[in-house]
Amino acid sequence: MLLLPVWVTAQTPSIIPEVTYTNPEGMTLYGRYPDDMNLQEVQNAPLQAFFRSNPQDYAGWSTHYDWVVYLDTTSTERSYEVLLHRFDEDLEYNFVQKGRYKVRVRATFTRDGQTVVYPSEEMDSVCFTFEISRSRLKFPNTFTPNGDQINDTLRAKEFQSIVEFRATVFNRWGKKLYSWDDVNTGWDGKIGGSYVNDGAYYLVVNAKGADGHIYHIKKTINVLTTKSDDSSIDPSGGDTP
Repeated sequence: MLLLPVWVTAQTPSIIPEVTYTNPEGMTLYGRYPDDMNLQEVQNAPLQAFFRSNPQDYAGWSTHYDWVVYLDTTSTERSYEVLLHRFDEDLEYNFVQKGRYKVRVRATFTRDGQTVVYPSEEMDSVCFTFEISRSRLKFPNTFTPNGDQINDTLRAKEFQSIVEFRATVFNRWGKKLYSWDDVNTGWDGKIGGSYVNDGAYYLVVNAKGADGHIYHIKKTINVLTTKSDDSSIDPSGGDTP
């Protein structure tokens, strides 16, 4: 019986790349080649991504990986700038800048003088594509920390693609009462376990958006701790430029 070398009978090596994205709201998004290469909706930054090459049938082969992260630098004709070039099996990247992106991967397998490139020059490139949105940040004028689960926390009412954030609340005499640095959270109106008195307080916010916009928000916040019909309160506020 003629025994063939393992590499003769083995399947041709390849990759089936996949990616897991985590957005600022903690939602996990998943993509896999070749069906889920594009995120259709514009994404909110920071978008944390973990790309896996997921090699197949590569036992006994030496493998070289080639990852490139591109940013589209024009709004008309496609003109991509290389942001990152890596040669690891997998790639982790945090997207914090507004724009359209594509992430390309190619694998080169070698053994016994043979070379297999996947995808080959005749195949379409393996590219994940998506877009990071412009930033927005908006705070209310009033909140009612009275335990009725309605408008109980002072937090950003509208935000997207905020990559740096710091908010601080002061009383009318300029004393710092509370601060936080996660745009997803806020202040419950308590100091030392007790609600503050009703009245006017001052909010200072310094933040940066994925589009480079710098936010310096200074505004008066009305605090109403007495339970009432919150529908009569107008909590709106316009902080987005």
